Amino acid sequence: MHFHGYEWAGDGRLLAKESERRPVDGSGFRLSELPPMMTGWWLLRPAAQIRGTWETATEATEWLANRYEEQTPNGDTWLPIPTRRRHTAAQLAQGLDAVWSRWTSDSRWSGHYVIVCPNRAWPGFPCPAPAR
Repeated sequence: MHFHGYEWAGDGRLLAKESERRPVDGSGFRLSELPPMMTGWWLLRPAAQIRGTWETATEATEWLANRYEEQTPNGDTWLPIPTRRRHTAAQLAQGLDAVWSRWTSDSRWSGHYVIVCPNRAWPGFPCPAPAR
């Protein structure tokens, strides 16, 4: 098991373009940079969209925390980063995907995703890139 990281930040109104977020023939899904509707669907995207690959849940969690803190410098008072890190590392170690996302302004969305590969929820999906 290893972990692939993905991210997207932009005008949150673009998230309404659901046809680009679902793997339907002719939808533009494969080449879209918008986050898919389901986490495992990231594995259907080109490997060029992968922002990092890690062997351990701890490494993947650190990437999530660092990227999230860059987008949210003051953090979230309702869920401190150390608590979020601890729960995410345990979640990833169990083979479950993790998403850290939020609105960073009235219209801007920031999302960071770590997807487990191979993926238990989507066992038929091929890995887009080998582990390092």
